[in-house]
Amino acid sequence: MDGPRKFQVAAFLLVVLSGLSACSSKSEQSAAPPSQPSSAATAPAAPQASQPSAPVPASAALPAPSAAEQSSVIQTQDTNVEGVVGELTECQRSQGVLTVKVRFRNTSSKPGSLTFTHWNASGQDNPKFYVVSGDKKYFMLADSDGTALSSNSTGNGVAADLDAGKTYLWWAKYPAPSAEAKKINFMTPLTAPFEDVPITDK
Repeated sequence: MDGPRKFQVAAFLLVVLSGLSACSSKSEQSAAPPSQPSSAATAPAAPQASQPSAPVPASAALPAPSAAEQSSVIQTQDTNVEGVVGELTECQRSQGVLTVKVRFRNTSSKPGSLTFTHWNASGQDNPKFYVVSGDKKYFMLADSDGTALSSNSTGNGVAADLDAGKTYLWWAKYPAPSAEAKKINFMTPLTAPFEDVPITDK
């Protein structure tokens, strides 16, 4: 084979090999799996809204007695009704008469009831409220009609229904102990005894 002919054959083979190489490269590229997209960054979870706390009930605390009421209390005793107390606020002697006042106060959050005299039984109930001075007992005074000088005489059967924080003023008049007596004991069926209560002279 002459020289020009050999050159043409070599050139032809080079072209063929180049084409085969290009096809092989394209085939490899098409067979390659597509690249996986990078996973997107996970967005932070939105914070949960805080749940509102349950409403706190308003305080059930009862209003405190006024300064004037507190200053007038001579002695306090419990009653036989839970949450109700008796506050003795006056023990005053004037012109042979001793006036005793007790304010009954409901210090609880529940209603309470006190019975001072029962129906048609004031004659038996009133003597249960008496004053002791020395070795003598003093019972309620009465008017000319025989009615006791006391809040116990405001009805036939006297009771006080006390809602939470409410008060009821009880009073009665007694023969006054002699001027030498400076203190008394006051007895009621509703309270513990009020003992060594100082007498105020008017």
